[in-house]
Amino acid sequence: MVPGVLQASGLTIKIGDVRLGQATLRIDDAKGEGGATYKLTEQYKTAIAEEEKWAQVRYTGTLLLGADLALLSGELKQTAELTDRTDNRRQTTTTIISLKTEGDSLTWTRSATRKGEDKPFSSESKKVALYGERPLPMNALLGLAVFSSNTERDGWKPDPKNGLCVPVLDLNWEMEDVNIEPAWISFDSPTYVDPKGSAAVLRVRVLVGEIGEKGLDVDAPSPPIWRAQQVWPLDGRAKALAHPTPPDPRINIESADPATLDVDAPLDLEKIAGALK
Repeated sequence: MVPGVLQASGLTIKIGDVRLGQATLRIDDAKGEGGATYKLTEQYKTAIAEEEKWAQVRYTGTLLLGADLALLSGELKQTAELTDRTDNRRQTTTTIISLKTEGDSLTWTRSATRKGEDKPFSSESKKVALYGERPLPMNALLGLAVFSSNTERDGWKPDPKNGLCVPVLDLNWEMEDVNIEPAWISFDSPTYVDPKGSAAVLRVRVLVGEIGEKGLDVDAPSPPIWRAQQVWPLDGRAKALAHPTPPDPRINIESADPATLDVDAPLDLEKIAGALK
């Protein structure tokens, strides 16, 4: 285990003074659980309210990772409450995902249950061939910064030419399928990046490609895909100082203390509806 990989962060999502959600992320010592080196715990609660359609989503995920931050296993749970204001009809759906790498494949199972019903209305399972590749969860990519830097001394000078391409596991917000996509990871010197004290920036570009018999097959990125990057400013210890700017210019991401941030804090849907008009 590399102690520098262990970290915790929190954030709030706002439009003006109206909060749309909050999230925390932790990478801890797995203490050998399930044969893992690290444990990634991610949580968020978010809401959106536009016209007569309102939605509130609560998510938690626990992922066990190897020494290289690759996925070993995981359990994810998401509860979505959808409200139709025209007739005040409400529906709550809970989706549970199980992930496990076994041999040279990833087993993915999903079940979805509506509130008030005993049996899942949707259930499926499938295996994804890995062909020797081991995917990393998207939120584990911050830990790669420690492997690429000398955090024991000052003066880290990252070289953007020393990038790497890794297979990344990602799920859409409805968790309807599992996708493994290539991501180009690079580190660069900060330029016009807040906050002060940034020693480097982590850049993540999600590319087009898939895992095939010859390993990770990546298409040459078009200019729009290459420009669509997520950027984290890092301090001299390779810890994130802030979070990527969202594509919607109305939305602000603010860092928060993960030790005191209440992910279950209530969200005011009336105010959210007004802010999103």
